[in-house]
Amino acid sequence: MKGKDTVTVRFIGADHARRYCLQRADYKFWTGDGDGWDAALDNAKVFYDLDAAAQACAAIQYRQYRGKPLRTFKVELAVTLVADAVEDISREALVKYIAQALRIEVLNTVHGDGPVEGSFVRARLMLKTLEETRRYRRKF
Repeated sequence: MKGKDTVTVRFIGADHARRYCLQRADYKFWTGDGDGWDAALDNAKVFYDLDAAAQACAAIQYRQYRGKPLRTFKVELAVTLVADAVEDISREALVKYIAQALRIEVLNTVHGDGPVEGSFVRARLMLKTLEETRRYRRKF
């Protein structure tokens, strides 16, 4: 893992019984006891769903970086919806689908938590800002 402070969700178990734990860059696993970390995978807190593991990871990252100065940037994301009856699909249905299906992540195991040591990048998708744009073509 790149970056000494990096914490990431690690997949464990077979595909049919996927489980998750949190691993730090020094290859220690989060035990779930406050700030407890242990080198033995057997002592790791096991999560049964990815969302719970991601929330725990985000809480640890927040504790690591809270109080530091920050800057916020915006980037445009285009969402293309294709269907025979595309006009019948509501914005609300699309927002619900995106919220459940789209995952935006930072590959911190490969690239570290941020562009330089001691920095952290978090990306969030603000679905309330989703709006239809002008069409430049009618067919996919």
